[in-house]
Amino acid sequence: MTQRLEAQGRKNGSTWDDGSDHDDVTKIFVRGDSQGIKFIQFDYIRNGQPKYGSFHGFPDQGFTQTFEINHLEDEQLESVEGYFEPKSSVIQGIQFKTNLRISELIGIEKDCSKFSLSVDGKKIIGFHGGIADKYLSCLGAYFTWISPTRLEAKGGKGGKEWTDGADHEGITKVYVHGGCDVIQYIKFDYVKDGQLIQGSIHGASYSNGFTQPFEIDHLNNEYLVSVEGYYDDEKSGIIHGLEFKTNIKTSNMIGYTKGKKFKLAANGKKIVGFHGYADKDLNSLGAYFTTTSFTKLEHNVDTINGNLWDDGAYEGVRKVYIYANESGVSCLRFDYDNRGKVKSLEHGCNTLQQEDEFVVDYPNEFITSVEGTMETDRSLVWVSSLTFKTSKGRASRIFGIKANYSTFVLESKGCALVGFHGRSYEFIRALGAYFRPLPPLPDAEELEPQGGDGGDSWDDGGFDGIRKIYIGHNELGIAFVKFLYNKDNQAVVGDDHGNKTRPRVDEFELNYPSEYLISVEGKYDVVDGSEYEVIRMLRFKTNMNMRPSQTFGLETTSKSFTLEKECHKIVGFHGRASNMLHQIGIHVLPIPTECPNLSI
Repeated sequence: MTQRLEAQGRKNGSTWDDGSDHDDVTKIFVRGDSQGIKFIQFDYIRNGQPKYGSFHGFPDQGFTQTFEINHLEDEQLESVEGYFEPKSSVIQGIQFKTNLRISELIGIEKDCSKFSLSVDGKKIIGFHGGIADKYLSCLGAYFTWISPTRLEAKGGKGGKEWTDGADHEGITKVYVHGGCDVIQYIKFDYVKDGQLIQGSIHGASYSNGFTQPFEIDHLNNEYLVSVEGYYDDEKSGIIHGLEFKTNIKTSNMIGYTKGKKFKLAANGKKIVGFHGYADKDLNSLGAYFTTTSFTKLEHNVDTINGNLWDDGAYEGVRKVYIYANESGVSCLRFDYDNRGKVKSLEHGCNTLQQEDEFVVDYPNEFITSVEGTMETDRSLVWVSSLTFKTSKGRASRIFGIKANYSTFVLESKGCALVGFHGRSYEFIRALGAYFRPLPPLPDAEELEPQGGDGGDSWDDGGFDGIRKIYIGHNELGIAFVKFLYNKDNQAVVGDDHGNKTRPRVDEFELNYPSEYLISVEGKYDVVDGSEYEVIRMLRFKTNMNMRPSQTFGLETTSKSFTLEKECHKIVGFHGRASNMLHQIGIHVLPIPTECPNLSI
């Protein structure tokens, strides 16, 4: 159903209306001068075809700016902020926000009143407004619900297909019942039209086994962003284990980490419904996603003096350059990730100032907060120091001079900082930021395992990195492996893979996080008493001057392999094992810094 928001501004003069029979807005043209916005035009999509809108206003001389929206990449216009001069009520400035980014401020906002056109969970599909005295005097919009994104169910398709639908605002509680190495049923409670709705049980309700709930505090803006799990990829496809992640916290693994790992996630979106297949057990699970909105934290420090600037929002921040002296922070430059490319924007005065930098391990790490102090002299206030914190629990040093006048924090719980705005003149006089929900970490790429086909498959999945490796070996070769991983700044102990009975156990420890694995070398062959080939030798290399581990197992003339990918680091392992290790493979993530994989 279409919702009309009344025009904001001065409602006189001639009126215009583009209507609401569109699918999306694709392009916006704005022309203005020092007196205000002179004309505006919108291009739309209607029934899948482009529709070029009409000019509204007078295309006289002045500046012209455009803002394009890529609807083919699921980008939608979500809101408009405008600024009008109270006396004349002419719209002086305007800014557009999609689910992916924010435009620059077109025009000016100084000495103006602000208005906003937005409806939570809906997108703009049309505009209406008015023209008075040759300027845009008011602007309104038409909204409709954003269509959800459906991710297909992971697992098998046994039993009956079910769906809870996608017409919810969010999920409040998850119930998982498991037993006998499988998830027997699942149930979700939702919020719909502001009311709590209890979902149906999918699977069979047994009296034996365990039931584990996971609660989501939707009243404090917490919502599900991803689900990870394991399913039987060789026979039944039944779900073995599930882990739920919100923008704030992560559940325990509910069930069992056996079989093939899967993930349901969509960058920048939240889960609003589930579907799948079930019979006596949960056979598969899929999800519906919808967009989440940016959070804009307004300027701290000085909201009057200096030149206003607004970078808008991007995918993330790769690097921050800070120029400061004994008086404070005079200049900031940001390297943003703009759809895979670096976009650098600088604000302030960097003349004769010392440059410092703070590098983020993007896309595996995001800035989550900025802490600052302020200095004052008469009526002027400016930023004197800044400290940055990240999603990995890492904090920068203090840049600038920490003052005692006042402090501020830019932070939105469970969110990543994706853009800055502020004011600057000689020094940074105001600083604000854009936040969006922390996206799920990029999926690690799985490289095919090497070795024989014996034993059962295992998969630890991908983590942030590896801290330590345990290798058990005997006269035949590698008897078992075990890995100590790192995830969210915490040590995670992996399972034993193979036979720990009477092998010699050696260890290889890395200086994490500066040191990481980049390759694994090995050899495999058939040995006496085994029908299948087994791993006979393993050796690991790290980024620290290609530091090799010791050789584990036997140096033989059997078949050899090397597992590595250029400009990637190893973050997990998988393979096959019985009473010996038969196969080993790796999960890798890109290294965001420059290659080659060397650290001096």
